[in-house]
Amino acid sequence: MSQLIVTSRYLKNGNQKNKTKRRNYTKYIATRETVEIRSQKFVDRNANATKNQEQLINNLINDFPESKRYLEYEDYEREPTIENAGELISTIVERNADVVGNRQNFVGYMAMRPGVEKRGSHGLFNEKNEPIILNQAANEIAEHKGNVWSHVVSLRREDAVRLGFDNSDAWRELVKRHISDIAKAQNIPLCNLKWYAAYHDTTHHPHIHLLVYSTNPKQGFLTKAGIDKVRSVFAND
Repeated sequence: MSQLIVTSRYLKNGNQKNKTKRRNYTKYIATRETVEIRSQKFVDRNANATKNQEQLINNLINDFPESKRYLEYEDYEREPTIENAGELISTIVERNADVVGNRQNFVGYMAMRPGVEKRGSHGLFNEKNEPIILNQAANEIAEHKGNVWSHVVSLRREDAVRLGFDNSDAWRELVKRHISDIAKAQNIPLCNLKWYAAYHDTTHHPHIHLLVYSTNPKQGFLTKAGIDKVRSVFAND
């Protein structure tokens, strides 16, 4: 796939205080979407980014320098408009939600975020042809004793349409095709690997969130070479 961006992080298992902190943060980013949309309703989104947006982006880039690799950052650099600034801010916050976000609610956020393509009452899917009960999946992720890895795979809208990756079924089949390679990249035996994903049909950069972990909490680690392998798996399909 051309112009594909993959970012990979892990969601650390934490104490109750951390879980509460993460839960509150993820609820914030879930509701923040609506606030942003309302606050910009009467604003010319093609106007230059505001000073507040510029300052916030500078702060976020300092905290998360890898954000300069995002497609949204390329768009903002090329055209620093209110709309592109808003897209970049939302993306940086979303993709780093694991830093302070609760695992359980992060799964809910993935499944219910505005723009997600829902499969029934939510957007979560895996390899099984069975309904996923969101609360059960969220609790499963939250209570897992080991690390859970979060990958975000993003395309430009025109590439997603051209390649047919503008729907959740196409992404689901892509993950299923390469899940053994992903397991190998993360040093998890395929028989112990579990995953959930959700497709977000955002305006400019449709993407999936992919959560991966081992049923054995002692298994799995992701090196830089492993991250490159995950990226290669998707890019070379």
